[in-house]
Amino acid sequence: EISHQTQERQRNKMVQVQPPRRKTNTTYCPFSSSSSRRTLSPPPTTRGKHTRKGINIFLFLCLNYAVIKLNLDYVFVEDENVGMVIQEDVPLQQQPLQTKSKNQQKTQMTMEEYKSFQTFISNTKSEFSVRYGGEESASAILSKGISSFSKEEAGIEKTAVRILRAAASKKKEFVLSFGGYSVTVGRGNHFEQSFPFVIKKILSEPLKQIGVNIVVRNAAIGGIPSFPYGWCLRNFLGEESDLISWDYGMNEGNSAEAFEAYVRHAMLMPHQPMVMMLDDKRARKNVLEKYAQDGFLVDPIAVGKGEVVKDLLGKYEEEKDRPPGLKEWDVWGAPKGSPGQSNWHPKKMEHELIGWMVAMHLLKSVEKAGEIMMNDTNWMTTYGSKDEIITKGNAHPADLPKPLTSFNSQSSATSIMHGMPLPSKEDVWTMNHVSCRTSFLPVLSGKMDSIIVSGLVSSTAEDDIMNPRGDDVYKSGWVVDVGQVERDTKKKVAKFGGLGYIDMKTALYGIPESGTLRFWLPYEGQAHDHMHHDAHEYDADHWFDSLVVCEVNEKRTSDECKVESDMTFAIGGVVSPSVTKMQDEASYLGKKICVSVKLPPGISVTKRKDVVPSEGATLTPHAEAMLRDETGVHEEDDVGLLLDVTVTGAGVTRAKGACSISHIVWEQH
Repeated sequence: EISHQTQERQRNKMVQVQPPRRKTNTTYCPFSSSSSRRTLSPPPTTRGKHTRKGINIFLFLCLNYAVIKLNLDYVFVEDENVGMVIQEDVPLQQQPLQTKSKNQQKTQMTMEEYKSFQTFISNTKSEFSVRYGGEESASAILSKGISSFSKEEAGIEKTAVRILRAAASKKKEFVLSFGGYSVTVGRGNHFEQSFPFVIKKILSEPLKQIGVNIVVRNAAIGGIPSFPYGWCLRNFLGEESDLISWDYGMNEGNSAEAFEAYVRHAMLMPHQPMVMMLDDKRARKNVLEKYAQDGFLVDPIAVGKGEVVKDLLGKYEEEKDRPPGLKEWDVWGAPKGSPGQSNWHPKKMEHELIGWMVAMHLLKSVEKAGEIMMNDTNWMTTYGSKDEIITKGNAHPADLPKPLTSFNSQSSATSIMHGMPLPSKEDVWTMNHVSCRTSFLPVLSGKMDSIIVSGLVSSTAEDDIMNPRGDDVYKSGWVVDVGQVERDTKKKVAKFGGLGYIDMKTALYGIPESGTLRFWLPYEGQAHDHMHHDAHEYDADHWFDSLVVCEVNEKRTSDECKVESDMTFAIGGVVSPSVTKMQDEASYLGKKICVSVKLPPGISVTKRKDVVPSEGATLTPHAEAMLRDETGVHEEDDVGLLLDVTVTGAGVTRAKGACSISHIVWEQH
């Protein structure tokens, strides 16, 4: 605020409009220092005579070029040659403001800023060359280690578009989300030494130079397959991911069926993320190549690991002669003896290599994005549009191609894995909305407890997961627990301070005495009128298509719970007529971990307001909040499936291997 006296003093200092004969008269801004003065030049003339009408009190703040003016006869504009001048007799609403707006000033790079940005890019490239034996050697590593399936320049530009979209967004975040096995977790090393965080360390400053914050999420979980994880990408990786990945270093063989399904689910995420595969198997690379050729993926990459530098390592007889990036190649990042220090896990410098290769590939797009920012004054408008689509024009974001890999078309899980063909076009497929809830960690959204109505021993969700749960706890209800192998592994890691790991395979465990575990699975498909205004409007098959339940992927005794035979699933109060193992879709080291639960015919959906606990049970705290509408997620007329799970196998015990639930996945149309 400026006092009345101050305003009066400023008015006295303001330049007076001068007649044409005093063209040389200028006045310096009274608020600026001598090093940053702006001149106020006389206004133009009108037919040889200057018109002085309409000049009222105004306050000119030079620092931000702001004008407070009390009439519409004159307006200040900035001229490149003479600074701030007055144009007369032009109403303000008709005169384009030629000064840069606040937003424009933020989005346009100055030449000095661009040179600084280029310096960071150049320095990063130089560091890569030095680390890996010179420019020629480093270039060969990058060429061998990164397989790009788009024409190079086109792929770089598409990834640059992702970066520009991030820069134009409110959060200004470029989100890289990594899924996978223990390789991506970084087992044998500290968690922060895993390659995703190497990428972050390298790219943070170059991206910061163009106003973008890099967000890296390492949501890999040791010892899990790509499915059921692939149904839960939004849960683990987040809705706003710009890049998603999976590593196929172990456990899933050489086939591409599961990977193709993983890619198809990724394609339907909001940002249509870039797909990265840490693998070099030809069958899976063929999937990326074909999808790129047909325009369904625009910038996918496959990334190699230590085999990329195998020949280079052999060139050096002594450690001291190796370039910096290849020294201490056989040294783990975590203390000797830490869990995971097995020959199939990459050591610290191999993680560094993977991180550098991916970062250098992405750096090309960072550089391209900066170039566009410098040369295109409208880049914010262009790339800030919600309608801007990453894919080519021949591939609608919701369209999928016909699957390339073989699959069991008669399986009840076909649509939830690959989608289904459109009735009018056999070669164009689409996919229904798939929802997931999981007990595995780390998870960003869609936790399992959000759908539990009753039957859970709530205290087990709060107790230290490292504390064993005895038979007495299991007999009082379903419990949150971990398998013995998982608990033993975590205890070993704890001896080394935890090493920063955040993954955990927690699950819901039950035995016959645990009773009924009740869930309510909300309809989360696209909003449209399901009401058929007749007696069948609440039929479940008008809303839901399929249901999948998965157990923990762990090896236990041969007498462990058999989900398909030792558990009973009732949907809408009716026992499912068919519970079958999914053969090819989700398995870990040969163990089939998911079952397809058929919806009984004639069952109805249940409104949220009508949800009640199973007989003799009490509502969980989350269910109470949901029914009171405190979660802010549901509406009164929301509908869902009521699912009751009980253990009916008489021989199931905690010691032999209790029944478990780690993922519940349902498909809606």
